[in-house]
Amino acid sequence: MIMPELSRLEWARMNLDQVRTQLLAAASSSRPLSPEQLERAAGKIEEGLRVYDEETTPPPAEPRPDSGHPTCSTPRRYPN
Repeated sequence: MIMPELSRLEWARMNLDQVRTQLLAAASSSRPLSPEQLERAAGKIEEGLRVYDEETTPPPAEPRPDSGHPTCSTPRRYPN
């Protein structure tokens, strides 16, 4: 059976779930993890969070073409 390709978010979620499972198993059995295992887990967490950040942070607003100034995200409201 051919597995469908994972999206970046699905891949990040899978890696974070693997780390969570590994840490829970170690904690429940009082089995320490080696420095190498902890380093790999930290790398998976870092990469997963980076992917989540890239995939869920909206891109910056583009300036309006009719204005020579960048668009303000919090414009002032003046009474008419």
